[in-house]
Amino acid sequence: MKGSLRTRLASVAVGALAIGGMFTVTAPAAQAAPSDCTTYLAAFGFSSTDINLACTVGGSGLPADSALCRLLLTSVSAVPPALAQTACSLAKP
Repeated sequence: MKGSLRTRLASVAVGALAIGGMFTVTAPAAQAAPSDCTTYLAAFGFSSTDINLACTVGGSGLPADSALCRLLLTSVSAVPPALAQTACSLAKP
């Protein structure tokens, strides 16, 4: 009887590990988002509606979205170019 119980417990444990492993393998990769851009800039004291718009544009996936993001950040929001470059790259999905 003890052997049978141990076998069942082992089967349940192996099944649970297999299911847990499947979810780990099929989980989507972490991706950047416009919120990563705004959070990054907020850490340096930059926060405004214009910055939110620029980060959203930077993550839009449209042609030249990074260039427009950088232009908006540097020209409108006075973000230094190096910070704008990093922030816009963080916005890319």
